[in-house]
Amino acid sequence: MNLSDQDRNIISEIWSNNLSLVQVWQTYKQVYLHASVSFEQASLEYLDYLLKQSRTQAYIDSMRWVLSEMRTHISDEIPLSQHTTFLVQCALDRAQNREHKRRRLSSFYAWCHKMRYTPTQVTLPCNDRTTPVGDPGMLTNKSVKSMLTHVGDDLLGHLWLCLCMGLRVAEACRVEDLECRDGYLIVGAKASKTRSRRVITMLEGHQRYADMVRPQTNLRDRMERLREASGVKVWPRNCMRHTAASHWLNYYQDEQKAALHLGHSPAMLHRHYKALVTQSESEEFFGLWARKTPSQ
Repeated sequence: MNLSDQDRNIISEIWSNNLSLVQVWQTYKQVYLHASVSFEQASLEYLDYLLKQSRTQAYIDSMRWVLSEMRTHISDEIPLSQHTTFLVQCALDRAQNREHKRRRLSSFYAWCHKMRYTPTQVTLPCNDRTTPVGDPGMLTNKSVKSMLTHVGDDLLGHLWLCLCMGLRVAEACRVEDLECRDGYLIVGAKASKTRSRRVITMLEGHQRYADMVRPQTNLRDRMERLREASGVKVWPRNCMRHTAASHWLNYYQDEQKAALHLGHSPAMLHRHYKALVTQSESEEFFGLWARKTPSQ
């Protein structure tokens, strides 16, 4: 077996500490194997690690999808020990929804470096698309109008749930636990983050959106394409829900009613959403949904 100078130095250092031959061999074996770990092997180990850490199935599935896609952009012939920031960044440049993938890969490569699968840290700085603390990010009516102009009918029902009705993304994705009846949108306990059923008033003309709600696939990439087509450059975290919450508070003019609609406490509603938009802006917002007509 050919030993590199680095390997010899490691073994000499361990030997000088009076460790046994077995311990020396185990340490060398570990170093040698780590240098030959493939991207696929590390990916499988990392997904198993996430499962043992009790991460949600949705997060694990998302990570699996990101790692699988990156294998199409990075050759399996390149061992993980040779992955560099430049290599991974070039692969990311060929992918869609790059910011989401960048955050997932940052976590993955940080774990790889901790496991000594990569000699140096792969650094993937993420663009800061958040807003100042205490100031929830919102979409302007101009951005909402542009999204309604560019959205396809296949995504319109989901957009209505999140951006108009204010459902959390996870709630909107559980369409099997949503029901529209007698002018109300009913969010079942299984879909609700708080695990409590809530009944939300739909406005006139909203039934046509409710009829278009369908299970969604590849949602992140499709939303990314919609944002790009709409020219929406700034997309703060949870901005669709924050936008809807601000306008519904103006609509109800009652914190208790708005809180029941959104599924959180009146205190949180008052702290985050009060006085963010004017009454005329809210009227314009709901008017956009009244005027939008799904294509036939």
